[in-house]
Amino acid sequence: MKINDLKINGEITYYGTDYVILAIEPPELTLKRKDKQGDVLNISFFDLIKNPSFHAGKDLRRSIENEQKAYFSVLDSLDEKKREGVSERLRIIRPILLLEKIKDGNYPSFVEFHENYQYLLEDDETLEKIKQEELIERIAEMKGISSRTIKRYLSKYRNALKENQQFGEEGLVPESGSGYKYRSDNKTIIINHPSHPELILDSIQIRLEEVYINIIKEVIEKEYLTIHRKSVNEMINLIEIKCLAKEVKPLKPSTLYKIFQRISPKVVERMRYGAKSINKYEEVERGFANNEALYPLHLVEIDHTRMDIEVIDNKNGLVKGRPWITLGIDVNTRMVWCMYISFEPPSANRVRKAIQHGVLFKNTKEQFGTFNDWEMYGIPNKIQFDNGKEFNNYEIKRLVNETLMSNIRFRPIATPRYGGTIERLIGTVNTQVLHNLEGTTKSNIFHKGDYDSSENALLTLEDVRFILTKYITDIYHFQKHKGLPLDCNSPMARFHEGLKKRGFPEFVDSSDEDDFKIALLPTKYKPYTRDGVRLDNVIYRDNSLSHMIDKREKKYLIKYDIDDISFIYIKPPSQESYVRVNAVSPSFESLQGLNRFTYKLLLKHLRETGELNRNKLATKEQITEAKAALQKEVEKAYKKNRRTRQQLERMEWDIEVRPKQQEGTYQKTLEPTYEQLLENAKKSQSNLDNG
Repeated sequence: MKINDLKINGEITYYGTDYVILAIEPPELTLKRKDKQGDVLNISFFDLIKNPSFHAGKDLRRSIENEQKAYFSVLDSLDEKKREGVSERLRIIRPILLLEKIKDGNYPSFVEFHENYQYLLEDDETLEKIKQEELIERIAEMKGISSRTIKRYLSKYRNALKENQQFGEEGLVPESGSGYKYRSDNKTIIINHPSHPELILDSIQIRLEEVYINIIKEVIEKEYLTIHRKSVNEMINLIEIKCLAKEVKPLKPSTLYKIFQRISPKVVERMRYGAKSINKYEEVERGFANNEALYPLHLVEIDHTRMDIEVIDNKNGLVKGRPWITLGIDVNTRMVWCMYISFEPPSANRVRKAIQHGVLFKNTKEQFGTFNDWEMYGIPNKIQFDNGKEFNNYEIKRLVNETLMSNIRFRPIATPRYGGTIERLIGTVNTQVLHNLEGTTKSNIFHKGDYDSSENALLTLEDVRFILTKYITDIYHFQKHKGLPLDCNSPMARFHEGLKKRGFPEFVDSSDEDDFKIALLPTKYKPYTRDGVRLDNVIYRDNSLSHMIDKREKKYLIKYDIDDISFIYIKPPSQESYVRVNAVSPSFESLQGLNRFTYKLLLKHLRETGELNRNKLATKEQITEAKAALQKEVEKAYKKNRRTRQQLERMEWDIEVRPKQQEGTYQKTLEPTYEQLLENAKKSQSNLDNG
């Protein structure tokens, strides 16, 4: 998968002809043919990238052979130790790579350096003055490695870029038997927040006996990182006393000095100087503090909530309840970056789908008949979440930090001001749209009064998704916004103006969208035995992979789709691509289109009826019977049980439920409702909330 970036002097292919980008004046580009004719062409960005003949650079011209290859990511193919080795090397050289881009005039890199690596600069020192050699020396001293090692990392990264401009990380992969390896005596001290142990502030690599780790960790957290600002000498004396108390040999002062020097200067200043340094460092460690986002996609905030509206079944008109909506907003422009609506409660899978919607082109003209394009797309520099477990987990961190190569930030606990932009957007969607639709629950019982939301519900989930897409694309993005400058007071105007500063965002080519979706899938390591791969009581096997059969201790990387459990992807060690492997027990045909939620319900039914033991695999016949039984259960509970109707929305096979209705109880009228929405939105435009 390739991430594309259109820049001045960059090359593209359009209708089989090579062009050079002469100028970028959002939303248009000026192109010049490379051949002798040298014709100049002005074209809209969206018209260009949607054209099937468009390719961003010659390396995207795929041969028939290349098109047969499945998605492959070098990071996915590594075991955990080597993968972390790549990540650590990339963290070490990241400031140097940013400095190179800054010298070339890249504005986002300039901002990112100041946000994350300001501590590498001396007082009053500017990035224009610092030399790469000086920066390498400072990083080497701070990391406790030689400058020669860092230069070697840089050399390998650049050599890999020459071979493939998207995979410089391949040069950082530790080679078997040589290169960077964790020493067997390496240990890590995890430094947690003294008042909030669940928050990790920093980690330090040491090569000491285990008995010293808890002593050093306790002294750093409870004595050193406090507003009392005790000296390092005091800490060394305290560690010596604790060592003697535990009857272990005290460490040399020089060793302890080096350990204290490895603690991040940001962490030390923030914890020891409190409020005096919070504006300087809070955005680096936990959020974005009070600084404004400086360009489009500098910072995106994501959050979700239950929608203030009751929706109905599109087949029989029964009320299903209130769905969830996940929204993401670009803080700089107030453009909406992503939207995902469903009955699935907050989860990592929900966050993944929202991010996928944000990165890829929305194609709203084709799918929803909007007048305008939903132009906000691409990969943000930072994504900020609150502290919900669906955000703060291993899968999402890897997705953002490694698949997107972005930065993840969490909103400080009990500080709602850090998520004000996304919360105002949610409020605007409610007040300007949902509260004007039939079936609204309003924001509270006082505003709702005697209005019966369930009795008046008329819209389906698809209707609400359609209305909000039209509202965001054709209305919200073009309305005046109090939170924006007067000269660019609508999200779309602010977006186009910001693109002049940072250029068009990086994007995923339409031909690579399937690969990108695979890249977002969660991963696991599983053995391939004589039965195949067993995952969640499903066996996956392919005869062409029989050479992979091994002991259970030998594990292979797999990717799996929570929304369709009929297949997985597996990475054979001898190949540079994933292979799709279908389910064999139960059969692929019986599972096709089923998501994990539905399959668990089917297994639960089989176990409750005694037809399946916990570790046994269901047969095709049992799955068919369980579907029929579950159909009857749903039909029985559907009319009087709203929760059953919500569960049905999350199921991935079509259950036909049509309870008898009284004449005249259900009349679905989408168009008048949507027309009413447009009229209400226009009337309230001048009073639009600062969201």
